[in-house]
Amino acid sequence: MKKIILSLLAVLFLCSCQNQFNTDSWLEDPEKRNSMVYNLLDKYELKGKTENEIISLLGEPGEKLDEPVLEYVYYLGRAGLGVSDSLLKLQFDLNGKVESHRITYS
Repeated sequence: MKKIILSLLAVLFLCSCQNQFNTDSWLEDPEKRNSMVYNLLDKYELKGKTENEIISLLGEPGEKLDEPVLEYVYYLGRAGLGVSDSLLKLQFDLNGKVESHRITYS
C-alpha cells in the first residue's frame, strides 16, 4: 500500500512540474505555453516590467502592434478542444513598461 501511495505522489509531482513556467520550455515549445501561462502570471509580476525585461523572460513576441498602444502578442497554443488559439497580450504604457496583460482566444 505504501508503494502505491508513493507512486501516486511521484506521478502527481511530475505532472505538476510540467505546468511550471521556465523560459527555456516557453521558448522551445510554444504549444505548451497554455499550460504554463497561469504559473507565469502567479510567479512574475509582469506589470511594470520594461520591454527588455519581458523579452529576456519570454523571448521576442510573435507579433508587435504599435497602435493604438504598443502591444506584444505571444502565442500560447490551441485552446479548449483545439478550435481556437489562445494568446497572451501585453500592453505597454508611454514609458515602455507593461501596463496590463490579458489572455484572449481567437
